[in-house]
Parts: sequence; C-alpha cells; structure tokens
Amino acid sequence: MSNTAITVEDISKRFGKTQALKTNFSIKVSTGDSLAILGANGAGKTTLMRIILGLSIPDEGTISLNGLHPSNPASRIGIRYLPERISFPKWATPLEMYRQFERVRHEGREMDFLHRAKNLGCEDLLDRKLGKMSKGQRQRIAVALMTCGTPKTVFLDEPSSGLDPAGRMLVRSTVAELVDSGVTVILNSHLLGEVEKVCNRAAFIHNGALVAHDRLEDLSRFKGNVVIDSADPVSMKKALNNLGIVKEKTLVYPLASQDGFAHFTELVAQSGVEFTGIKLHKESLEDIFMRIMEGETDVS
Repeated sequence: MSNTAITVEDISKRFGKTQALKTNFSIKVSTGDSLAILGANGAGKTTLMRIILGLSIPDEGTISLNGLHPSNPASRIGIRYLPERISFPKWATPLEMYRQFERVRHEGREMDFLHRAKNLGCEDLLDRKLGKMSKGQRQRIAVALMTCGTPKTVFLDEPSSGLDPAGRMLVRSTVAELVDSGVTVILNSHLLGEVEKVCNRAAFIHNGALVAHDRLEDLSRFKGNVVIDSADPVSMKKALNNLGIVKEKTLVYPLASQDGFAHFTELVAQSGVEFTGIKLHKESLEDIFMRIMEGETDVS
C-alpha cells in the first residue's frame, strides 16, 4: 500500500482574471502527516483544498486522493472536510445532523460522536436546535461532527473560527489527538501558534504559488542561542564561566553555530547544577512565515 495520502502534480486554476493557483503547483502529503497550508488571505489555500477534494476542477494537472482520482467516490472514503463557512439547517439538532451524515458515510458510531462532543465541551448542546446556538457553539458542533469516529484524512479550513480561547484550546487538543492516532490532517489556519503545536509540516502559498514546503524543524533556522531550564540559573551561569543572560528560570546562552550544541550539552551535564531542559533557540512558525512571505524563499 502506498504511503502517500495526497498527490498534487502541476495543477493550475484560474477564476476569470484571477490566477488562484499557478502552473507547476505540486505537493505530496504522506499518510499520517499533519500539514499546515499557510498564506495571506486570497493566496489560494481554500482553492487548493477544494481541488484536492474534487469540489473544484483544476485547469491543468492531476490529483490523487488515497491513490484515486477525486472524481472516483471511493477516493473519499474516510475523508472529512470542515469548510471555513458551514451552514446547518436551523431546525436540526446536532444528533439529527450526525444521523443524517452517517446515513451517507457509514463510518462511525453515535457513541463516538457523543465522546467527541464531550471532549469539545458541547455535549449539553446535542438536543438543541442549531438555529438557537451562537457561532462558537455551532463551530464546536461542526468540529465534533467532522472529526468523530475513525477518519483517515481530515481537512480543516479555519477550524477555530468564532471560538473563544477555551474553545480554541479544545479544538487544538482534538487535532493533536487525530495526529497522534495516525490521521492525516490538512489544516488551514491563521493562528500560527496553534498550528505550530499540532503540525509537523507546512506549505507556504504566496499569490497562488507554492514558495516553500518542508518539515517545520527543517524550515526553522537557528537563531544563535541555547535556552537552559534550571531551578538555579544563576549557579548555572557561574558554572559556564559567567556567560549568558538569566531570564527568570532560564539561562540564555549565546552559541556561535548549531554545530556546537552537542559539546555544549556535555558542559551543562557536567556542571553539577540541576537543570530540566536544554534546547536550541530556533525560529517560531511566525518567524518563518514572515521571512518567507517577505520574499526569502531559500529555506536551506
């Protein structure tokens, strides 16, 4: 069985005078990957999702979903899609919507939906009409409906839209649970801090072109510091020849290159001072996003 969940080869898409995706747009997503699709508004992120799902037809190129063309209904077995804007019948309850979905997809049990709703803090809404809910309440229900059971691949377009901080944390936890269970996740979100916690890869789209695509750890650059977590950072600083800057419970130590990290960890281990963690200070996803969107696409 192929380890590739999604293949996009040399696609392009134009809407009138707008070139939504440019020629030679290609990307592959392995089974179990968690990919963030990132870019400014109008970059082409939602268009890409819709083309992969067969909801929009590319002008050029080929798509493979679960090894099949999106026009083949079998390609969508185990596929879930939560669009950025979703509209439910106002008269329906979440339980009624779940039963309607299962009449088509036959992929889960009602108890799976009840469990997901509980984890998302919306189990008390299951018998309430969707037309009598707030936007945030409907969004939690939508996430529960689209992620419950045993999906193989989940497409989430701004899943935290309209949610308060508590709701965003619960959605992030849900996405992390999917990733940990081996589900392939394609996530479009402007909340880069949330994305960074759950995705292992990122694809950056700028004006319809794919300008960078790699693992987050490979996209991120070393920023010249090592951060040591210690209950006694002052003593740690003395042990390291009084170099570095103490910041609360950490010591930030300058390092000329990433190559010196292994030797430095030996010095810390031999210092005799208790520490709980040591890590290279690398770019955050926000740092990477700003660098790439400003035109520096060389991520080597």
